[in-house]
Amino acid sequence: MTGKVIIIAEVGECWNGDRKQAQKLIQVAASAGCDYVKFQTLDTDTVKDNDPEKEWFLKVALTEEMIDFIIKFSKKNSIKPLFTPANLKKAMMLKDGFKLSEVKIASSVAHDSQTVRYAAKNFKRVFLSTGLSSLEEIKNMVRFFDKNKRTQLYLLHCISEYPTGPLLKKRGLLPLAPEDVHLNMMLMLKELFPQYGIGYSDHTVSILPSICAVAAGAKVIEKHITLDRNKPAKLFKNKTGYLGTDHVLSLEPSELRNMVGQIRQVEKILGPEKWERTSGEKMLKKFLIGRF
Repeated sequence: MTGKVIIIAEVGECWNGDRKQAQKLIQVAASAGCDYVKFQTLDTDTVKDNDPEKEWFLKVALTEEMIDFIIKFSKKNSIKPLFTPANLKKAMMLKDGFKLSEVKIASSVAHDSQTVRYAAKNFKRVFLSTGLSSLEEIKNMVRFFDKNKRTQLYLLHCISEYPTGPLLKKRGLLPLAPEDVHLNMMLMLKELFPQYGIGYSDHTVSILPSICAVAAGAKVIEKHITLDRNKPAKLFKNKTGYLGTDHVLSLEPSELRNMVGQIRQVEKILGPEKWERTSGEKMLKKFLIGRF
């Protein structure tokens, strides 16, 4: 394996519109050893009036002042900030307004060709989730990066089943089931797009799929994080409050530390991508071969 696996801790909605909680989550991601802490830049101007989560989205949407705070606080804690733009306007804001060189494109935004084209031309590193997409649609996204060799692209296998909308009514507030991970799709991405890095963006509540992905060759792992997974579920069940749908599929601090530690152990177990006998084998070769 070449280099360390990149680990992205996604805060997403789990900061609950509370600056102090955002600070704590940034510190949690940094202390766990993650490489990036990620937030979403929702666009309050484009949220539809009939969206069932409109009020919630308005609460957790990032102002430019909050983005600036996240960037500075992340750097202070020695972790890279990463943002997911809701659309082209937000992508341009991140590049022109904040001079950021790295960006994450969400599965839903990946279908916006204008935003993907802009990202391919203007950011040095792009993480692009492939949830919701057919192989043909992914090929259409990738062609923008094929034209611009300067941008480092990572394709992240993702099953975009968030407990929202129709799925929330059908199943309730549940994370992605293990049987719906479909990790072999990540291996298909690796075969189809060998010129780019591949990874996995996880929506289960377990660390096992991410560990399996690393063992299978993932160069990037993205995982949601929260300070408290149970409280939002209780509020939802009792109909006494609403804290979004991200918490239920997120790791708490101790679980995140465990995942990062396990990934680093898997890296050691995999070793370098070259055929090389160990120093112990070299010492033992003559003895063992001629022993009997």
